Amino acid sequence: MNATMKGVLLLGLLVVGCAGRHVPPATLPPEQPTPAPQPAFKQDQTMQKEQVQPQPTPAPQPAPQPQPEPQPAPTPEPPKATFPSGTIIGEIYFDFDKYSVRTDMQDVIDESVQKIKDSHMKVLLEGNTDEFGTGEYNFALGLKRALSVKRALIVKGIPKETIKIVSYGETKPACQEKVKECYRKNRRVNIKVVD
Repeated sequence: MNATMKGVLLLGLLVVGCAGRHVPPATLPPEQPTPAPQPAFKQDQTMQKEQVQPQPTPAPQPAPQPQPEPQPAPTPEPPKATFPSGTIIGEIYFDFDKYSVRTDMQDVIDESVQKIKDSHMKVLLEGNTDEFGTGEYNFALGLKRALSVKRALIVKGIPKETIKIVSYGETKPACQEKVKECYRKNRRVNIKVVD
C-alpha cells in the first residue's frame, strides 16, 4: 500500500468513527474586547501611578456623640426669707413737715425691696408724724409719706397691687419723750410685711 492510500484510509476511518456521535459545540463566554496593547512605557507609568496613589481608605466611622458630662446636683437655694405677718422690715424717716423720701433712706428702700421679693408677701405702709399740727393735718401728712414710699417701692419693682397704705398721723408714736431726737423717730413710715 502506498502512502496515499494509507492516508485516505486513515481519513475515512476518522470520518466514520466520528460520524456516530454528535458533540455539541462548547459554549464559550462572549468574547470581551481586549484593549489595544499599550506601549510598554505607558504600562510602566500606569503601574507607577497605581503604586504612588494610595488605596482608597474606607470612610471613617462617625465619631460617637460625646456623652454630656453628668451635671452635679444643683445646690439648693438658700431658704427664702420669711417673716411673720406684721414684721416691720424697714423704717423710712422724714424731715419735719416733709413727705419726700430722703436720699439717705434709699439703702433702706433697697433692702426692704429685696426682703419683700424674697418673702413673696404683701406690704402695709404705715405713715406716722410727730405731734406738731392738727389731727387732720397729721393724718394727711402721714398718708402723703406712705404714698411717697409706695411710689419708691413700685419704681424698684414691687407690684402696686401688693402694697397697701394707712396713716396713723400722730396716734402711734415710736417715742414719747418731748425731745428733738424722739420727734425725728416719730416722723416715719413703717414697711410691714403682711399675709
